[in-house]
Amino acid sequence: MNRIKPLNINLLEQKLHPLPLIKNVVYLDEITSTNDLAKQISAEKSHHGTLIIAEKQTAGRGRKAKNWFSLPGKGLYFTLIIEPPLVPNLQILTLGAGVALARAIESICALITGLKWPNDVYIYNKKAAGILAESITRGTKSMVVILGVGINVNHDPQDFEKELSGIATSLKISTGKVISREDILAEFLRKFTYVYQEIIEGKASQVLKSWLNRALYIGKEVTVVKEKTLITG
Repeated sequence: MNRIKPLNINLLEQKLHPLPLIKNVVYLDEITSTNDLAKQISAEKSHHGTLIIAEKQTAGRGRKAKNWFSLPGKGLYFTLIIEPPLVPNLQILTLGAGVALARAIESICALITGLKWPNDVYIYNKKAAGILAESITRGTKSMVVILGVGINVNHDPQDFEKELSGIATSLKISTGKVISREDILAEFLRKFTYVYQEIIEGKASQVLKSWLNRALYIGKEVTVVKEKTLITG
């Protein structure tokens, strides 16, 4: 199995300049979870604009404590720490990150994307990326948002474990070519900077509209699991 070369941080930082939202980039070979590190370092001190990237996560996770498959060298696994000037709705930030990621994939890969409530990006009815937004409070007026993202970039079909092969895809599988991880990450951060600005300016309705334009299962019957109850509608 061919290994994609490590992320080029110098190239990434060049692509991010000038992007005011990104203040610092931390790059690690391996970590349990980028979200866990982000929460740890943000508990007492401000780290607004810090981007934490790992080639491999040993305990990466999605919603409801589900594991996130983190193959080193092929995917993108990162967390952005943001401290909004006003306490936002965490859900709208998750949706906004989904919109930004969908736009980035569409821009770089020329693919049609779909968004599944509340945090998954789909391509051809298979999951290509997921977002996990968490928050911590520091004092009485400060809220820190920990925005974790995992993207299947250059995975080949054989890279996915058996139980994932029928439901997961990657940008490489979808386009038939190797995709620059630096390009995807930089484009996402540019798109998210714009969406984030809309949210803090009170334009959340525009973000929600953009999300709904890509929403999967609109008008279709779905079943939702809430705690141990199934709700169909």
